[in-house]
Amino acid sequence: MNPDRWGRIRRICDTALELEPGRRADFVREACGEDESLRREVESLLARESQARGFLESPALEEAARALAQDQNGATDTDLTGRTLLQYRITAKIGAGGMGVVYEATDTKLGRSVALKVIREELSREGERMARFRREARLLASLNHANIAAIHDLEESDGICFLVMEYVPGKTLQERLERGPLPVREAIALAAQIAEALEAAHEKGIIHRDLKPGNIKVTEEGKVKVLDFGLAKALEAAPASDLSLSLAEGSGTTRKGMVLGTAPYMSPEQACGRPLDTRTDIWSFGCVLYEMLTGKRA
Repeated sequence: MNPDRWGRIRRICDTALELEPGRRADFVREACGEDESLRREVESLLARESQARGFLESPALEEAARALAQDQNGATDTDLTGRTLLQYRITAKIGAGGMGVVYEATDTKLGRSVALKVIREELSREGERMARFRREARLLASLNHANIAAIHDLEESDGICFLVMEYVPGKTLQERLERGPLPVREAIALAAQIAEALEAAHEKGIIHRDLKPGNIKVTEEGKVKVLDFGLAKALEAAPASDLSLSLAEGSGTTRKGMVLGTAPYMSPEQACGRPLDTRTDIWSFGCVLYEMLTGKRA
């Protein structure tokens, strides 16, 4: 199965499983549009997993994920801990996601800690997609705000493409919420910083599209850093004319039919694959604030 095809199926199924059973069929029809083959694939998975509680825990989807991995030549991302890429000495693996693997590293020239987001090999091999990603990364690097994790550079070494980003110590808001809701005063203080980060990005026409507690870091001093503005969107397989993140350079919307993001924090238009603008981040922000205050997802 094509990785992009699987990614779209996964996102539609993930969103559908968050809905009441009676609403799923209408959502799937709208999300799949005129692509009957896509609709059948989604409905087939949903039929097998109608009782599943967790998307990633469902046996059918695990099976599909394994098949996808085999389609991609059985290759897995090699742990780069201990290696040096250009002047960056990799010291620890921080995490992994759909785009690739994130490492903590030391910039030996400047003597500072950085985060390296290593782009998955199968993505970095696609010339047109990476050319588009480089253009988008330059735009994202223009974000300069105290509450947004900065992008320093986009580099390539030994065939490995990676983003050099600000290293943010501390825990994610998601990790903090695992202990329960926040006191009102603390929640308001964090929410104000998140809102300031969104305002700064929106002024440049940049939409996050996946704002959630897992993409928000909180330092020990209580300072917020929002991570991954627009990065997943920048690597989507789509014509460059459809991808602009800047209101000055394009429509400022995500094109119809593309479902990006995390289901519990998606706006209705995002869940349906409709064109987006900055208001989708405001919806997600409201969901995050609700969770901070109640300890429950909206």
